[in-house]
Amino acid sequence: MRARTDLDLEGFQAALQAPEEPPGASWRAESVALEPGQEAELRALCAPAGIQVTDPLDHQLPDLAAVRLPAGSPEERERWMAQALETAGGRDAYGRWVHLPWRRMMVHLLAPEDYFDVVTDRNRDKINREEQRLLRSRRVGVAGLSVGGEAAFTLAQEHLCGTLVLADFDALDLSNLNRLGTGVHALGQNKAVLLARRIAEVDPWLEVVLHPEGVTGESLDAFMDGLDLLVEECDGLAMKWTMREEARRRGIDIIFAGDERGFLSLEPYGAHPDLLPFHGLLDGPQPPRSSFDSPLAFMKELTVWLGGWDAISDRSRNSLARLGTELGGYPQLASEARYAAGQLGHVARRLLLGERLPPFVGHLDLDELLPTTPQEHL
Repeated sequence: MRARTDLDLEGFQAALQAPEEPPGASWRAESVALEPGQEAELRALCAPAGIQVTDPLDHQLPDLAAVRLPAGSPEERERWMAQALETAGGRDAYGRWVHLPWRRMMVHLLAPEDYFDVVTDRNRDKINREEQRLLRSRRVGVAGLSVGGEAAFTLAQEHLCGTLVLADFDALDLSNLNRLGTGVHALGQNKAVLLARRIAEVDPWLEVVLHPEGVTGESLDAFMDGLDLLVEECDGLAMKWTMREEARRRGIDIIFAGDERGFLSLEPYGAHPDLLPFHGLLDGPQPPRSSFDSPLAFMKELTVWLGGWDAISDRSRNSLARLGTELGGYPQLASEARYAAGQLGHVARRLLLGERLPPFVGHLDLDELLPTTPQEHL
């Protein structure tokens, strides 16, 4: 059965002629279901539009056969694949053809449920089938898409939710490329749009909701509605506080990880409605950046909810002390951003599967776990 979002060939032709948005601004994949014998027509539609058509079905069907017949012999799996193609009415009608407008590519993939079963099969049984399907009912919001973007992509790859709500107003800068998973072709583009495309390229059917203006007072309700979990990684100090107040009111758990000494914060407001925002480390919203007389003063204030100025690493303190005089931006590393994403993914999985975790704020610092000896230090 076709998914509700599938286009037939006529619908795809209409979408090409009158797209909702130009390919350069798009971020949604389009799923096309063909009838037997329509592949040549599809290719004929794609050619004048400059859309490259590729058919890697032979690299997917054996994986699906292994999932459906894990104990089957090679011959049994071959027969199963042949029967599957015959039942569909032929290769071109099997599965879906997925259009990625921003790449001008059309890719032949397994049907959504088959795709899901194969792409999550190597999760088993760290996440079992029942848990994986339960996670598809979850809705997760991610605000701030630098460290948060790597976390959101981790959630998408593990299929820890069925809907991701992404918010960031910022555009990609060259200085972001020391840690974010994209390239020079994307400079100047909105981070939320870039992440939505990246997610669609690993799961075209995962529902994504975008807030490319970020989370504002006007969009806060829409962003928070229906969330099972909030990953909060935004830069706006006032909004960080406001989101916590709203999450507390709604009983939504918040997780946050800083790419600094493995900092991790879990504020499980669902089970702990009396928990104070930022674990009580702050008395109220911090003043805006513009109210500070130097970048260093602002950064010292920013570290309060990380445990204070003395809780960050010596290298970070040395760098931040030179911010605005010798350095143009605060220090962040790809390894630390991805470590933070791994922490967030782990905690998110447990929360979304219903585990009751206690509030936590602290550092899971690899430098402390793996200290150097004096003779090894360079």
